[in-house]
Amino acid sequence: MMKKTSMMRDNYLFRRLYRKGKVQVTPCMAIYYHRGGKTNRLGITTTKKIGTAVARNRARRVILESYRLLEDDIPSGWDFVIVARSRAANEKMQVVKAELEGALKHLPGRRLSTTGSKK
Repeated sequence: MMKKTSMMRDNYLFRRLYRKGKVQVTPCMAIYYHRGGKTNRLGITTTKKIGTAVARNRARRVILESYRLLEDDIPSGWDFVIVARSRAANEKMQVVKAELEGALKHLPGRRLSTTGSKK
């Protein structure tokens, strides 16, 4: 369960983000982001180009889980729309997570990840 992010469902929010947001593109996804309200909002889009419903749902699940694992490092107040590309349905979750983390590392106010650091 995501703690500080709600899911975007309204079409006008998606369209506004496509129009006004910045974009980071990776081989598995395109990430549109823009400053929003007090909490983060996330929308995930998959098209029929990806494949069957099974492939589209897998891509959605993998992207959502990757975001959930990185959520603590993402500052509050951002809207995200992640558009899955055809490679997302076939990649392992670790690859998708690494791509998402790499794309979001330039986000202003992002905290540094604590994974792999020694105390």
